Amino acid sequence: MEQNILTTDRLILRPWQEADAEALYRYAQDPAIGPIAGWPPHTSVEDSRHIIRTVFAAPETYAVVLKETGEPVGSAGIMLGDGLHSAEMQEGEGEIGYWIGVPYWGRGLIPEAVHRLLARCFDDLGLTAVWCGYYDSNTQSRRVMEKCGFRPHHTETGKTSPLGDVRTEHFMRLTREEWKNASENRRESMKKITRITHDKKQYLPLLLLGDEQESMIDRYLERGELYVMLDKTDHPMAVAVVTREGDGVYELKNLAVTPERQRQGLGGQMLDFIARRYRDKCHTLLAGTGDSQQTTSFYRKHGFTYSHTVYGFFTRHYDHPIVEDGKLLDDMIYFKKPL
Repeated sequence: MEQNILTTDRLILRPWQEADAEALYRYAQDPAIGPIAGWPPHTSVEDSRHIIRTVFAAPETYAVVLKETGEPVGSAGIMLGDGLHSAEMQEGEGEIGYWIGVPYWGRGLIPEAVHRLLARCFDDLGLTAVWCGYYDSNTQSRRVMEKCGFRPHHTETGKTSPLGDVRTEHFMRLTREEWKNASENRRESMKKITRITHDKKQYLPLLLLGDEQESMIDRYLERGELYVMLDKTDHPMAVAVVTREGDGVYELKNLAVTPERQRQGLGGQMLDFIARRYRDKCHTLLAGTGDSQQTTSFYRKHGFTYSHTVYGFFTRHYDHPIVEDGKLLDDMIYFKKPL
């Protein structure tokens, strides 16, 4: 079976090469990675090279490579009915496995890779269902499955792991029909995002959720490009404002989601839309935010990295204290994302 090179916004999924041994060892030696998934930490570069020659030589096994650096930072793959797997699969089904190095946890990279592998499973390989399994304590792996649409299926107790200890393993499953419906729903959501060129102030109540001083919004709203996500009744659910800053740089000035629609992934959808929209217009997208753990984690999860800090921004430019997550904001933290 031919193994393709797969790509996403931030990743290249390609076959492992022996030249990757040092990078593989760098991350796979960490005891936080392997044991929780049932395999031992790598003991040397040569050990990693042996794994590449054997385990990672299996069909549909991919190095997870950062486009930005070209470095493999994890692994992901599809196991079919005739290979090594955990789930009791039927004919025409598969199982996805994955891991990523600790420095890249919490950035949404593995869900991005798994979404691409699901397209490979259902569109290219014609599978009818895909499984994922995780041991009892591996909550991070479970969250990846949930983000990618997998549903709980069953639990097996008293299972002996590859390390020889007895564990409880939980299995989740996603059918082609479920994946197709979820994909159509995502596409439908994206179709509702429209650019607003007139009467931008009609969306001021929503814009104020992202920037709570109207005079600050006035500084960028008219020169910026305003996008609004609408529901089926044309009610606004989210907004974003992007400005051109010159030299191939655009800035996300405002991003807000209505309270009743928060924590449903709409902010991430808007970010993904903006990234695609401006990919051919600029090389860097900036986003400034207060030093709030929730907000900074959100941007890191969507591929942004720290750029610089503007000290005292909120105290100099706002006529009242700005508080987020119980923290009084002072400095503006800028993040950047290469497009």
